[in-house]
Amino acid sequence: MDNKIGDRILEVRNRRNLTQEELAEKVGSVASYISNIERKNKLPSLSLLRKLVKELDTSYDYLLMDDFEMDKQLEIKYKDMFKEIKKLDAKTQEEFFSVAEKLIKSFKNIENARNE
Repeated sequence: MDNKIGDRILEVRNRRNLTQEELAEKVGSVASYISNIERKNKLPSLSLLRKLVKELDTSYDYLLMDDFEMDKQLEIKYKDMFKEIKKLDAKTQEEFFSVAEKLIKSFKNIENARNE
């Protein structure tokens, strides 16, 4: 199984606009150790992992799950959402999907602009 912890810590740290130095200071570590974790050279101890989860305002699940498990969680979430949508009357469902399609297009445009 591929180690995704480092990738996910890096991703969340960047989303929070924290440098490795800032994160290290908040969790009582050093930037070089955070760097080693993000480059997959080291794994955080359980106590450091607990501090990272708290400081990054994320979850153990997100940091520790492999991609298959995450896909499974998303599938469950989408199924639950679809059940709720099916409870809506036909006209409201139509409006919902119209809005959803527009949102998806909008987010794709944002992603495309970001990648250019």
